Amino acid sequence: MKSFRTEFGILPSPKCINHEGKLLTVGSCFSEVIGEKLHLHKFRVLVNPFGILFNPISIFKLLLLALEKQSPEGNLYLTRHDKHYHFQFHSRISADHKVDLKDLLDHTLQQVNDCIRTSSHLMVTLGTAFVFRHLPSNSIVANCHKQPAKDFRKELLTFEEMILVFESFYQELKRHNPGIQIVLTVSPVRHIKDGIPQNQVSKGLLRVFCDLMEKRYEDVYYFPAYELQMDDLRDYRFYKDDLIHPNATAENYIWEKFKDAFFEQPTIDILHALDQVQKNLNHRPFEPLSESHFEFLKHLLQKMERMPAGLDFSEEKKGIMEQIKQIEDFRQTEKSNSGNESE
Repeated sequence: MKSFRTEFGILPSPKCINHEGKLLTVGSCFSEVIGEKLHLHKFRVLVNPFGILFNPISIFKLLLLALEKQSPEGNLYLTRHDKHYHFQFHSRISADHKVDLKDLLDHTLQQVNDCIRTSSHLMVTLGTAFVFRHLPSNSIVANCHKQPAKDFRKELLTFEEMILVFESFYQELKRHNPGIQIVLTVSPVRHIKDGIPQNQVSKGLLRVFCDLMEKRYEDVYYFPAYELQMDDLRDYRFYKDDLIHPNATAENYIWEKFKDAFFEQPTIDILHALDQVQKNLNHRPFEPLSESHFEFLKHLLQKMERMPAGLDFSEEKKGIMEQIKQIEDFRQTEKSNSGNESE
């Protein structure tokens, strides 16, 4: 039967990911999708610490700020509904007081500095080449934070602007971590508020930018998340109800392609074992205080003990031990009640 999909091969990354390395993901919401899957599978990963960012100027400027241990621009703080925000960061990073926000931003930048200096991979997902310039400060911002439209001008980035900010960041990054692998992706999320034709122009600019950087630097690798969604899957059944964001089926399919590109067989074997542990953790017993569930929990602890030593199961083990204690307490209560009845 003739295939109804356009599948294509993906060249493997020149540097594989394993559980011994560290990773940093930044950018659009798709970077959180991959980052959370990495986190779920026990990789040491810092996921989108700046919040969701869409344009390359904001992304690479913040990364450079972190590397240089600089504080965010002082004239880009704002207040909305008694909360304090910063135009260079996503709205989920906020505080009740400006001084608290400053401390939070400095802490976040230091956290990124610590991570990026020792990471094996930096994954950057670009969402759009459209930016908003904050007119009072003449600065390109990451988020408008629902401020008046008259304070902003929408612009489309040029290749020169994107390349300039990337290369400034790249040179500093390589000075601190010469062995790091940079992974660029274009988000498969469509920015239809820009208009369908305009979104295609924006994505096209980002895609060509990624291609130029991959050809220019041997330690830059492009992963085709955008092409997998738009050309391989290419159907609205692979989108959420908003018809903009990939659904869980699409995310899992792209994750499988990601695994093929970045993981060698020993890592894939660990992931298979982790998937089985995760299924066990999600198991909901019919009788949570039964002897059979008690044995199930002990067996699950043994599975975790057999996993590689570097994988952190502390939270999972804590939850299992709480369940075991509940069963033991129930047993003790039953024993006491039985003794009282015999008297």
